[in-house]
Amino acid sequence: MNSLRLLLKHTPSWVRVEKDGQATAKVTCAPQKASGLIAGNYLLKLALLHGGGVSAAEDEVAHHFPVSCPERHINPDATFCISYGSTEPLIEAHAAIAWWEYLRMFLLHQEYARKYGVWPLEGGLSHGDAARIQEKMEELAAPLGWKEEILVGMFRGKGWLANSLPKASHRLDRLLNSRTPCPRGCTRQADSNRSIVCRPPDTDREKTGGKPILRAECPNRSALERIALLEHRRRKAQHDFIQDICKDAPKCCGTMKYCPLAKSSS
Repeated sequence: MNSLRLLLKHTPSWVRVEKDGQATAKVTCAPQKASGLIAGNYLLKLALLHGGGVSAAEDEVAHHFPVSCPERHINPDATFCISYGSTEPLIEAHAAIAWWEYLRMFLLHQEYARKYGVWPLEGGLSHGDAARIQEKMEELAAPLGWKEEILVGMFRGKGWLANSLPKASHRLDRLLNSRTPCPRGCTRQADSNRSIVCRPPDTDREKTGGKPILRAECPNRSALERIALLEHRRRKAQHDFIQDICKDAPKCCGTMKYCPLAKSSS
């Protein structure tokens, strides 16, 4: 059973098959929000790919989404990037069920993007190979409670991760000069113990009396440096991806606040 057959065999309740061809299908999707409300009614086309996976795109007669938009994860050929590796072949039922759930969240995120002009933070996904680097960064950040702040840095351009990072080697395999200030803003308390505190980035140092410390003194130096180094690599992978798609992508659709296509065409 190929991937398309497997998907159509396991369609969820919010999907209705309109047309079923040998290598293509048309489906109507009415994904529900957590509140139970229907987010929209979308006519999509599914296509079996040469590699064995399935692509999803809006049908030509529908006009809910831009033809292409990297910030809304719509490729230059109008297909959806619903998750990293979503066009890989599907082998078992649980993979098909997961694929539909990724599509449901993708459609809900599209509604959010249409309304607010940004992709929802919890669904933020870097482009191309940068997505894998992002996953590693989140794994490092989660145990320290830093996940939200690195997502804000990557997708909202705010906080320490969006600022100038510690300098890295040309090969991006190590950071240089550990005697520079901690980029996250860790401080030394102004008390008798002069203890070092890894403070949240939004801490008001004037009120707490803390003084910035060097990166070499950071209590979470290892994780911080690995995250910063990965961010160097993520930015490069993201930049390379955008430069590549700019060759084929149409002009910016104007629906998103931080679209790299808008920057490249200005």
